[in-house]
Amino acid sequence: MNKKIIWGGLLGVCILGLAAFNMYNVNKSVEVRLGEATEGRIVEQIYTNGKLEPREVTDYFALIGGTVKQVGIKKGDVVTEGQVLFKFNVEDVKEQLTMERINLQMIVAERDSASKQYFENFKKLKQEDPNQEIEKLDLSQYDLRLKNSKVKIESLERKLNNDELKAKTAGVVTEVAVSEGQMVAQGSPVATIADLTSFQVKANLNELDAGKIEPGMDAVVTGDSIEGVYKGKVTYISPIAVLADQTSRDPSVETIVSLDNAAAELRSGYNVTVEFEIPDRTRILVPIDAVVHAGDKSYVYKVADDKAVKVEVTTGKENEEQIEIVSGVGIGEQIVVEGAERLDDGIKVSVR
Repeated sequence: MNKKIIWGGLLGVCILGLAAFNMYNVNKSVEVRLGEATEGRIVEQIYTNGKLEPREVTDYFALIGGTVKQVGIKKGDVVTEGQVLFKFNVEDVKEQLTMERINLQMIVAERDSASKQYFENFKKLKQEDPNQEIEKLDLSQYDLRLKNSKVKIESLERKLNNDELKAKTAGVVTEVAVSEGQMVAQGSPVATIADLTSFQVKANLNELDAGKIEPGMDAVVTGDSIEGVYKGKVTYISPIAVLADQTSRDPSVETIVSLDNAAAELRSGYNVTVEFEIPDRTRILVPIDAVVHAGDKSYVYKVADDKAVKVEVTTGKENEEQIEIVSGVGIGEQIVVEGAERLDDGIKVSVR
């Protein structure tokens, strides 16, 4: 009998405690903070690695064939516009020119002789028979030979004047491809000179990022080997995607960023990082913690009469801090931005 009384008393205490707890929860409110849905943009950054190189590079080629008589530069030299880079041996050109001038004189002499012989024969035939028709003199073969010889002489004279190869612009020698005494053919590459007062970055973008980049877009260049931060613009995007090397599986798109300015710390060949900031349209944005996801649906909470009001929304683009609201909330509307994860529809709230 005493046990029943004891157990009954304990049960009554539990019931009273549970009722008191429920009454407390009914009257208790969840503390939240409100904020407005704002208008803004979600900025997206794309990063890639690239290599610094001179923006202007000039390749030089042998203007004549022959022997390199003198090399006036070496790799790393700073050259000025008009400076002599190479001299070529033109003795054989001089010999060819002398022989061709003699050949021209011989053709002229042959033409004059043919003309003289024709008129002497013409005179003799007319004396014998004034009425006979005499074939006209044809000097076209001699004229063609004269023209051909003159063209050869002009070409040899140009070669003779190209015994020195001079720098077209100032810059730094990055490559010397020949040495003194070497035989070269006309048109052979002999040197490369770069203008190190302006730089660009050549980089490769993966196929997903390449579609977001456009010519004229701003970029920022940094690197472990440089202290400064350099601004630039996209000046070239390849129209094709290729494998960067034999080990690559995914194609990449070559992209060139020209720097707005240069500094002494920049060196051709440095590895750098390029950052692109992708422009975005205006969106309705809320803090990412304001949106609660349940299954395939998303919700935010508004507050009305000190109670939470659950509102279904459609979300869009997001970053680490903000998320786009496509529908369900308008610009300037107040929603719960802190404490939403502890709410349910109709729960009493207190705004701090």
